[in-house]
Amino acid sequence: MAPPLTAPSDAWTVECRGVLFDVDGTLVDSADAIRSAWRWLAETIGIDPEPIVAASVAARAQDLVDRFVPPDLQARALDLSREAGLAAAASVVALPGAAALLDALPSTAWGCVTSGREQIVTTRLRAAGLPIPEVFVTSEDVSRGKPDPEPYLRGAQVLGLDPADCLAFEDTTDGVASARAAGMPVIAVVGTFAPDALLDAGATALAHDLRRVSVGSADGVLRVAAR
Repeated sequence: MAPPLTAPSDAWTVECRGVLFDVDGTLVDSADAIRSAWRWLAETIGIDPEPIVAASVAARAQDLVDRFVPPDLQARALDLSREAGLAAAASVVALPGAAALLDALPSTAWGCVTSGREQIVTTRLRAAGLPIPEVFVTSEDVSRGKPDPEPYLRGAQVLGLDPADCLAFEDTTDGVASARAAGMPVIAVVGTFAPDALLDAGATALAHDLRRVSVGSADGVLRVAAR
């Protein structure tokens, strides 16, 4: 597939055969829900909430628990993280333009690659009024999370495409690094991280507003562009 015609920039065009989206911060606004869930968990099990809350937006639950929770509390923490994540999902909303962008893509040509667990992320998507993808790679499907390339390599495999034929949308530096390491161009959705940080992580181009992103297709090739 052709690389972006202009990058990094607010105006760009990428040709691809499939699109893989992160979910939290890319399609839905869930940062407050995630932080509140992990703060409640930390206070419930009696650990300092600040470190785990600060790291929570861009990490797998298992990685957070392994890093911040004492071993004797880890099993309980994982159970509580699921409970808290589901309870907080009702407050999640779609980012402007996300629904229209997904609707413009053939259902077999896109999927989601998330650091979240399937039950929680599915609940967030439904709360936001967004479709559940046919291709859905979650933290439970991989042994190594972002920034390792495994999640996006798995996403391309399930789509049935070479990674170079896929375009990724991400909002975090670890997510950008993961998709780039898998061999994909990456559109970084600005919001969770500053533009310079996303570009330094390897983002091909930036999207400040998904409402400016359009999709066209011909002969199985998608033309994704922002103006």
